[in-house]
Amino acid sequence: MAFLFCYTKPGIGTWPEDRYPGHTAYNCDWEQAMHLAFSEDGKHFIPLRNDTGILFPLASFDEGDPKGVTKTMADPWLFRSREGGFLVCAIRRNRNRRDSVLPGCIQLFSSEDGVRYREAGFLRVTPEDREVREPAACWDGERKAYRVTWREDGGYFMGYTEDFSSLAGRQPCENPLARIRETGERKGDGLLLLSPAGQEMILDQSGDKPGQQREIQPGNVLEVSDGELRRIRLYLDEIHHVGNDPLRLRLKAGEKPELSRLPKVTCRYSDGSVHEKAAIWDAEALAAADWRRPGTWRIPGKLIPRGYAFPISLNFGAYEASEINDPNMYRGMSDPCVTLYRGKYYLSSSGNQQITLRCADRIEDVFGAEPHVVYRVPVEEMGLRMCGTWAAELHEIGGALCMLTTICPDGDWTKVQAVVLRCSGDPLDQGAWEAPRYCVLPDGSLISRRGISLDMTYFEDAGRHFIMWSNRLIYEENGEQVIEPAEIDIAEIDPARPWQLVSGAVCVARPDYGWDRYETEVDEGPYLLRRGDDLWITISGSSTGMADLYDVGLLRAKTGADLLNPASWEKWPYPLLTKESAAGQLGPGHNNFVTDRETGDTVMVYHAVPPAEAGEKGDWRTTRQPAIRRLHWAASGLPYLEMTPERDLDPALREVTLELTFE
Repeated sequence: MAFLFCYTKPGIGTWPEDRYPGHTAYNCDWEQAMHLAFSEDGKHFIPLRNDTGILFPLASFDEGDPKGVTKTMADPWLFRSREGGFLVCAIRRNRNRRDSVLPGCIQLFSSEDGVRYREAGFLRVTPEDREVREPAACWDGERKAYRVTWREDGGYFMGYTEDFSSLAGRQPCENPLARIRETGERKGDGLLLLSPAGQEMILDQSGDKPGQQREIQPGNVLEVSDGELRRIRLYLDEIHHVGNDPLRLRLKAGEKPELSRLPKVTCRYSDGSVHEKAAIWDAEALAAADWRRPGTWRIPGKLIPRGYAFPISLNFGAYEASEINDPNMYRGMSDPCVTLYRGKYYLSSSGNQQITLRCADRIEDVFGAEPHVVYRVPVEEMGLRMCGTWAAELHEIGGALCMLTTICPDGDWTKVQAVVLRCSGDPLDQGAWEAPRYCVLPDGSLISRRGISLDMTYFEDAGRHFIMWSNRLIYEENGEQVIEPAEIDIAEIDPARPWQLVSGAVCVARPDYGWDRYETEVDEGPYLLRRGDDLWITISGSSTGMADLYDVGLLRAKTGADLLNPASWEKWPYPLLTKESAAGQLGPGHNNFVTDRETGDTVMVYHAVPPAEAGEKGDWRTTRQPAIRRLHWAASGLPYLEMTPERDLDPALREVTLELTFE
């Protein structure tokens, strides 16, 4: 048997904001969610999902606040349903305060697999004016009902419920279902905990920085089968290289092998997934193999590590900072996007009135290529001081190369609107680009009539052409400015006029979890990743003003589905790439995917915030820098966005051998 341990983190205070005056990020949004750790001996527990939350309560959008009300979780308790599935009872809160709508209630969540949970209602256990904490529950076979216990003013209470719709037999109790206790002590690389029976438990924290001691708020331990744990780890555990398949090649005697045509090595990973990697084979050993007669030869080789340095060095060219009115453009890059078009790699990004492209034959060389100004927004003619152009992406639409970006007049983010530029020749030739056209609805009005539109992307499915973007309503009401959350919208377009929508805009995702409401309620930066019948859309969420809090979530639909129906889209309930995913990369996000022609791999291009250099204040910088990493397909079928070089290739497994047989 195996064990799951559920817990939250304190979520007290705010993320360090000394570098971001005027911004406040409440740590409870990120930390007060259910975390899981697993154990195979009941004593040593290893956190899943990089020690981040996997179950976040949904925000409430019916309490009169246009932004919604962020909900957090306290005191989760993991238990079995009468049918054997997974249930969680917890206390829903308004950040670090009691819930404004349902105080005195216990919230219930259910899951078939222990990975993805859905909200399953509320159970009122006490009058509204009392705050409830420490809920716990278990199925009582004799009573044929769930026994529920909790703490409120005056002590512990209990009652029974058959289906969590109502409570019967409320009464004080002296023996509540006991929770794990946190001692606050360290033991080796872990945090010492005590079970209700007084047995020691160790929660591994070996990945912490030296001297760092993270606190938790324990829940309970649930026994699970080995098969259940395997499935949960399939989705929530780190994936790393664990071995290589034996490599054998059979040729006919007299058939001379060519070094360049030797096969790749199949690498195996901890979740059961595989990936093929090229090797450098020993040319002398191959030349010594007598291919003229039958026999077997062993050819040694080494797997080629394929990592990308972070931050990636950028070439900013000869332009003076004063020309582009943004000296930050010479320190980093936001929203990098690398596109493979007619055999060349093109790099676009956010900028200002000078829209630039870089071009190279190899993906890693494009960042060091000379920037070419392909269009300059005529700010003087428009009567503007400056102009931002954000998140430029290249896509071939209707047979023409198009750039989807935005115009942000006077650098005022509350006025930004999506535009399309079309190219009729060489992408590096200024004369080949048409002037930007604003994206418009079927009636000719801007796609965001009362607000902003940005981060537009394009894809085609089942013969239909779609754009996706981040839409945000901003308007005046009773003399005050109202800013609603940034959501993900989709619409169908005319490929001959890609700025023209031929359908209405439909919202398919909005920031409704703590992880995409951390400081700012934002879902943005959609980009398609297609595999088989699955349409995966990565989205970036959370703060845009505090660059180190950005993260990446996921949407999924099926090819051929009605993509203008919100019901066709599933939003993953926890983020897949965060500041905890890889050491030294905070705020990863706004990514795109492109094929590396040298390896055949799909790689993810994104930005992140690097650590500070020696002598600098704090642990990190604030300027975003471009990054690349290989996309890995997990055995679960999910895209794994956390494949660092260390996880991708174990140095101890680099040495490989090819068994070459001539028959």
